[in-house]
Formats: sequence, C-alpha cells, structure tokens
Amino acid sequence: MWDASWRPSEEGRVGRTFVGGVLLLLVCLTAGCGGAKKAQKKVNDAEVHYILGVSYLQEGNPTLALKEFLQGERIEPGDAKLQAALGQAYHRKKAYAEAETHFQRALQLAGDDPQMQNNLGALYLDMERWDDAIVEFRRAAGNLLFLSPEVAYTGAGFAHFNKGEFQEAATAYREALDHRPTYPQAHFRLVEAYFALDRAEEAVGEFLQALYLAPNYTLAHYKLGITYLKLNRPKQARASFREVIRLAPASEAGRSAADYLKIIQ
Repeated sequence: MWDASWRPSEEGRVGRTFVGGVLLLLVCLTAGCGGAKKAQKKVNDAEVHYILGVSYLQEGNPTLALKEFLQGERIEPGDAKLQAALGQAYHRKKAYAEAETHFQRALQLAGDDPQMQNNLGALYLDMERWDDAIVEFRRAAGNLLFLSPEVAYTGAGFAHFNKGEFQEAATAYREALDHRPTYPQAHFRLVEAYFALDRAEEAVGEFLQALYLAPNYTLAHYKLGITYLKLNRPKQARASFREVIRLAPASEAGRSAADYLKIIQ
C-alpha cells in the first residue's frame, strides 16, 4: 500500500555557515543563478511526474502510474522516492523482478528506510521468498522511526506461517499486537496460527476481538463459524454463518456459509 507519509524532500536549503552562505550568494549573483534554476526545474518536473504517479496508484491504475514514474526517473534517476514508487507500480503489475530491482535501488539511495524495507518484504511474500521477507520485515519493525511496526511484525508472522513455523508466527503476531492492540489483521492471523497449533479456544477469543474492531469483516465471521463447528457449538456457528450471508450473500464465503446452514439446521 502506498505510504502517504512520503513527502518531497525540501530543496534549496542554504548552509548556515556565514562564509559559505556569502560565497554561494555571490556566485549566484555573478552567474545569474542559471544552473540553480535549471537544477530546480529538473527537480520540479520530476516531482510533477511523481505526484501524478502517486495519484494514479491511489486510483488503482498502476499502468499510468508506471508511465509517470518512468518519466520522472529519466529526469531524476537518483531520487529514492521515485525508485520506491517504481517498485510499487511494478509490484502492482506483478512484475516482481523489476519491482525488486527498484526497491533495492531505493534502499541504496535512502539508507535504512523502514517503509521501503516493509514494502520489499511484502514483495517477497508475493514471490514466496519467505526467509527474505522475514529479514526485511524484521529490519523495518526494528527501526524506531517506523510508524507502523505492527504491519511489519504481521508480515513476518505470515512468512513464518507459510514456512510451517506456527509458534514463531504466533510470536510475531503478538509482537504486532504489543505495538497496536487494535490492529485487526494481527488478531485474524493469530487465529490462523492458533488453529495450526490446535488451540481452538484461544482462536475464538482472537476472532471475537478482531470482530469487535472490524464488525463487517466477513471472512472473520466465516472462519469463526467454522471454529464453532469444530468446538461443537452449532448455535454460535449458525449465528456466524447468518452474519456472513447478511454481509456478503453472493461471495464465495456467503455461498459456503449457506451450505453449512443447510447441514447444521
């Protein structure tokens, strides 16, 4: 997901040393500042393409976004946020190799940016490179400047889960909830880990917490119904399946819930 907190870096800051400031001012006055104006125009042109590309990404159009980002890159190839944006656009288009190249380039330019590390981790999830995903998510989560460590911990947990490391997955999800107890996705993923660990009663508690935070979370209602069936609680299972049908009757979960209701009534 695009991080709206990325902002264009401030341009044109003058050094605070008195002598350096005077010398720069004199050079600009003598040369007419033509070079500075040209450089600023390049930055501004690249920024226009970047902003347009971001708007296209937000509208769900990665193709037009990619076109804008590539034009911006031709103007400013060393701009970290443009490289990261290219990674985003390629990722959305499932061009994973190209996305990885641009995310890595962005990290080379920006240093240890946790949002970029998180996005690279998400790419590795889609590439099913679980170990690489864990490394990037852990780097992001461990950065004290990262505003959303719960997202990275949840990503790391999902990678562990897909490796069959269910206890490690549960630990990562709980770390996510330590940082943000109201993060529904971590509760939902923790349920999956508890299922895999044969801890169904604890799974019910996490489902209820997730649904308290996101009451229209259809898949959570459906999975909760399945859990109640496993625990031989048909009354609660029926209530969960009815809620699925109310929320999304035409969905796959809705159709499956209707089938379950026919069986248990």
